Parts: sequence; structure tokens; C-alpha cells
Amino acid sequence: MGASTRIFQTIDRTPSIDSEDKKGKALSYVRGEIDFQDIHSSYPSRPDTPILQGLNLRIPASKTGGLVGGSSSGKATIFGLFERFYDPMKQAVFINRQDIKSFNLRILRSHIALVSQEPTLFAGTIRENIACGKEDARESEIQKAAVVANAH
Repeated sequence: MGASTRIFQTIDRTPSIDSEDKKGKALSYVRGEIDFQDIHSSYPSRPDTPILQGLNLRIPASKTGGLVGGSSSGKATIFGLFERFYDPMKQAVFINRQDIKSFNLRILRSHIALVSQEPTLFAGTIRENIACGKEDARESEIQKAAVVANAH
């Protein structure tokens, strides 16, 4: 009974971030400094367990960044905060000195890409998996992405 209680609590939890919210600044493209300032965070399902405590990270505009570290060192947490799967308990994440909470969430996420350590494929074809990354992708864009990823 204990395990099922936790599962139902998780399923029934109302997210604090509405992924369907249409409000916020629209972005035509994201090109700017990314700044995590004094971030304190925990997972919504474990609010009493700190994950990040005082993280400061700056990625300059037009630079590529990589997060490297051992298992459970906070890499996925940092990315989850940047994509706003959850918000930090303290302070904020900024793009060009603007709090990412001010941006339209769907548009913000459409400008972010993650190359994970472990690839994930969804049920369906390779084409369908690639198309998940951009809802309105043209066939030529899907084919180009497949070629670049050596999946063509």
C-alpha cells in the first residue's frame, strides 16, 4: 500500500508550472548569456532534500557549454531548471539578464536542445522520433537532421 500511495500522490500533484500557458515574451531566437545566479533547488516530489545549494554558472553568448560530472552531481537538475520543468527555490535563471520565467514557456523550450548521455527513442519510426523535436518540421528538415545525426 505504501508504494502505491506515493505513486498516486505523484500522479495527483498539480505542477507549479503550467506548460500550456500562452503568456510570456516571445523569442524569435535565443542568443545570449545564460546565467544561473545563486540557485538553490530541490525536486518537487522531495522538497526537503536539497539538490543544488548556491550554484553560480555563466555560459557566455554564442558559446557551447557542456555539463560533465559523476552520477547525481546535478547535471540533469541544471538542465531541468533551464527548461523550466521546475523552478529554483531561491534566485533565478537568466538569459540576457532576463529571468526565464518572463518568457513564453513553449517558445523557450523550442530553442533548447539536449544531447543526453543515454539516448531515448520513443515508440515509432526514426522519422517520428526526430519530428518530436520540432512540431512543424518540414520533411527536408527531418531528413537533414537524420543525416547530421548519422541516422539517415
